[in-house]
Amino acid sequence: MEDTKGNNSDKGKVNMCLNLERIKDIFNSLDVGVHVVDGKGITVLYNKICEEIEGISEDWIVGKDMKKLVHDGVYSESVALEVIEKGQKTAKTQKVNGRYIFSTGIPIYENGELINVVVSVMDMTSLENLKLQFNELKSVNVRMQKELDILNAIDGQNDSIISKSKEIENIKILALRIAKVDSTVLIEGESGVGKGIFSKYIHEHSNRKNGPFVKVDCSSLPESLIESELFGYEEGAFTGAKKEGKVGLIQLANEGTLFLDEIGELPLNLQVKLLNLIQDKVFQKVGGTKNISINTRIIAATNKDLYTMVEEGTFRRDLYYRLKVIPIVIPPLRERKTDVVPLVNFFLKKFNDHYNYEKIISAKAMNLLINYDWPGNVRELQNEIERLVVTSESEVISEVDVLYGDIGKTRSMDIDENKLFKENVYSYERALLEDYIYRTSDIHELSQKTGLEVSTLRKKAKKLEVDLNFQKRKNS
Repeated sequence: MEDTKGNNSDKGKVNMCLNLERIKDIFNSLDVGVHVVDGKGITVLYNKICEEIEGISEDWIVGKDMKKLVHDGVYSESVALEVIEKGQKTAKTQKVNGRYIFSTGIPIYENGELINVVVSVMDMTSLENLKLQFNELKSVNVRMQKELDILNAIDGQNDSIISKSKEIENIKILALRIAKVDSTVLIEGESGVGKGIFSKYIHEHSNRKNGPFVKVDCSSLPESLIESELFGYEEGAFTGAKKEGKVGLIQLANEGTLFLDEIGELPLNLQVKLLNLIQDKVFQKVGGTKNISINTRIIAATNKDLYTMVEEGTFRRDLYYRLKVIPIVIPPLRERKTDVVPLVNFFLKKFNDHYNYEKIISAKAMNLLINYDWPGNVRELQNEIERLVVTSESEVISEVDVLYGDIGKTRSMDIDENKLFKENVYSYERALLEDYIYRTSDIHELSQKTGLEVSTLRKKAKKLEVDLNFQKRKNS
């Protein structure tokens, strides 16, 4: 019996040894990485999948201490060491040789003593890359959506800014982009270019569009009243003040947009208060001591050269830079001639509808409007179209109608540098004769006004290819 027991025991030991020999082969056949360390953190087994995932060879890592591998930066951290420290199952994502690895460590005990930690390893690099790509695509999608919103707004039927020029279209895109933030904006440009329209355009496309839009014309308020109008005042702040005090324009713009037009006209003493308002978002009423918090976006506009004013000491440098976080410069109408025709058509329809007319503009009249410099910019063009709609006797607005206005008073010869001198003289002489004809009723009056004989005028008109049919011109 004793011999039999001894034989069975030896067979069990042999079988166990055989099983241990086969463990490595079994681990190598698995689809996951297996990394086994002993109770001290020394690697004892490392399968082929682990080699592929972590980029480390079995021959190199077996016998290595995990503490040293973490210290040397081979591993960012060790699940096995954490299991040894805590004595319980642990799972986490770590970085090994630049790859993202998800590892799960399981403690193995024998007679209450930790003898091994088995770590299963899965490569998460592809998943992490997909996650990064997904987040990047989300970010791109958000940016594209914003750009699409901008383009949709530009293509909208109710666009308040009429233009065709690339310059204004680019400014519209910028305005729509900055409408979504609360940064201070400084709009610069000559009188009449549309600074006020752009300020309202920004407000209407912003998150504050349901809040108030308060315009303050700094040039129209008397210096003695501008502070109390802007900031308001408390009861008894000065002689003549209302008993109950007054809410200022700044406070009225709370949760909305405050548009400070002609900011260059703001007195220096008030520039300090405005600077503090922009920086701290609080202000005090005239005669008050209590700080009032305000949540408003500030858009300023000017037709002056604020930089020169800063250099001259008439405008605060710190306020200038506070206002000019986002600068917008609107070019004059003479520098964007392609906007004239759409603006003419817009205002023509507007005043036709208003006065119940159906006036149209002749091609020659339109040509005069296009070639005029418009020193008063869009505002002057609007007023001119209203004048033409109201005063023209015919349903067709002619050259004569246009020349009776300021355009006729300031018309000068346009020299074409691509033409010879005599060709420019011919063009100017023809235009000059046409102007005289437009201002006279017949050939005899024309002769009196020009000082030329009738026969001379007929020869000149024939040479210049000018029509002397006055009646036709009156009806044109």
